Amino acid sequence: MEKSRRPTMNDVAERVGVTKMTVSRYLKHPHKVAKKTGEKIQIALDELGYIPNRVPDILSNRSSKTLGVILPSLRHPVFQQVIAGIEAITEENGYQVMLAHGGYEAEIEQQRIESLLSFNVDGLILADNEHTAKSLKMIQTAGIPYVEVMDSTATETTHGVGIDNELAAFSMVTLMIERGFEHIVCLNVKKGIRTSSKLQGYVDAMEDAGLTPRSITAKAESSVSLARKMTTKVLDRYPDTDAFFCTDDELAAGVLIECQNQGLSVPDQIGIAGVHALDIGQSMMPKLASVVTPDRETGERAALTLLSMINGTEWCSEPLEFEIDEGDSLATSA
Repeated sequence: MEKSRRPTMNDVAERVGVTKMTVSRYLKHPHKVAKKTGEKIQIALDELGYIPNRVPDILSNRSSKTLGVILPSLRHPVFQQVIAGIEAITEENGYQVMLAHGGYEAEIEQQRIESLLSFNVDGLILADNEHTAKSLKMIQTAGIPYVEVMDSTATETTHGVGIDNELAAFSMVTLMIERGFEHIVCLNVKKGIRTSSKLQGYVDAMEDAGLTPRSITAKAESSVSLARKMTTKVLDRYPDTDAFFCTDDELAAGVLIECQNQGLSVPDQIGIAGVHALDIGQSMMPKLASVVTPDRETGERAALTLLSMINGTEWCSEPLEFEIDEGDSLATSA
């Protein structure tokens, strides 16, 4: 199929009867063009199907008005909310988003960073905190700022936007202990949202209470079916288990389903808690206890922080607040 010629600003200007400069001004600063003229230009743009050409700006090293975003998963509901938050802010500020998938692998993230930098993005939002040396070198060479999301931890070189995951896990497990549970097992996944921090919070809460931490970690992404298998393994290995703390609600939902499948009453015999208050857990019977995380706000704050850094202004980012939803899956242990 032969590629058709794209309409130019000259085409728009000729149709409206104005100069190319006026069309250019309207595209960049609509409020600086007379209202009636602007309306005519917009009609012409729509009728011609005009597509802005940003190549000249990119080649001249001016702002591409584009932010690169690399998330480890595009299917997880948490990241869907994060994206919505980012786009809400970028749209207000005249920026576009280029989205890439990193798959929880630093090497894949490196490839995505290289690709996004080739499009001259003005900044990056990354969801992981472990990057290859080459990734960091490329970002440094490009001379652009980047922000890490999903945890409040900051370093000398970047801002961290999110909740304190260790504190969130610590708070939930402490609640479980206060409810009388003593043999709490943590279900964790390697390919998850800051799961190492959540695991550490669990361990700290158990040790502070003089209890023995027990955890099982899978190398895959969280899923209900995976959690059912992990639950069976835990109950076989640790028959005295009286509760599960899961680093994601998908895991917690799988635990609930498997416990019910095995005839175990929740919460009378087994307590269950998760993180992120996903719809799947909030809709189950009994409703799962969970850490409510501000996912959309995380995306909004990340975009605002990055835009501030791009504009050369400092942004003091405090940890975002989380809430504990006690649900119905943590009644006092018998």
